Amino acid sequence: MNIIKLLKFSLSMILMTLAVFFILTVYMYYFSKQPSIEAAYKFVVPICMFIVSLLYSKNIHERGLLRGIEIWAVYFVIVLLAKVLFRYPAEISIIRNLMYLPVAILGGVIGVNLRQRLA
Repeated sequence: MNIIKLLKFSLSMILMTLAVFFILTVYMYYFSKQPSIEAAYKFVVPICMFIVSLLYSKNIHERGLLRGIEIWAVYFVIVLLAKVLFRYPAEISIIRNLMYLPVAILGGVIGVNLRQRLA
């Protein structure tokens, strides 16, 4: 496990997620009055996690299953730390966060196989 690369890709996941949330929020505030667009917020984190675990495992090019789990674990730790640090009163949905795990694993496995196929 390369800690530097893991932290770099985890930081990129957080920044990508925040950027997409910001773009969605600005779009909804200024341009859209449809409440159906709010459903897009549920898909931002899994898509960003899939992309980052794909890129991370493609960069490391070994054990995609473990690389996906590493990305998910760092995300979950960041969510828990944010809850504790900001004293967020609501409960964190463990089930929802566990549903992100297969997405991250799938991204890791595809990233390793994509790397091997291109070589």
